[in-house]
Amino acid sequence: MGDGRLPLPAAWPWTTRRSRSHHENGAPEMEPSRWSRMVTIVAVLMLAGIAAVVSYSHMYELALRHGEPEWRAALFPLSVDGMIVGASMTLLGDARHGRRGGMLPWTLLILGSIASLAANVAVADPTMWSRIIHAWPSFALIGAYELLMREFRTSARSVRTAYAGGQQNAASVDLKSSSHLVSRR
Repeated sequence: MGDGRLPLPAAWPWTTRRSRSHHENGAPEMEPSRWSRMVTIVAVLMLAGIAAVVSYSHMYELALRHGEPEWRAALFPLSVDGMIVGASMTLLGDARHGRRGGMLPWTLLILGSIASLAANVAVADPTMWSRIIHAWPSFALIGAYELLMREFRTSARSVRTAYAGGQQNAASVDLKSSSHLVSRR
């Protein structure tokens, strides 16, 4: 390119496979659904990172207050949030295979969420605003993570639908070719 612009790799998120349309200024145009998905994922990851750090510190403080040694206090928040992540990933796997989530992952997700909220509130001063402020990071982390999982589940559903459509098209081609062979006999 003689105009000083570098070519964009095809794998960048704002490039599309179907069309490589560009704005008047030469910048690639992004499909609205891809754009909103990318913005959602970036915002959710940022929010989850912030909330995870604050929520972790609250749960760590709670474990220390109740006599846990530092190394176990450091693991306590990971066990609570790990249960939430594990249950959510199991539900995502179920969604990818077209199954409804079972009772166990939903129960673990709910119990982990309640434990996280309770631990964050337990270190707050006994005022309403302190409790709200301390509950917020856990609530935000749970909400952000579920929004991210929703994006992944939606993606998985569309991939599964496209795969099923491809399977159906392949089956109809096989049937047509075999019926053609039968008609020759």
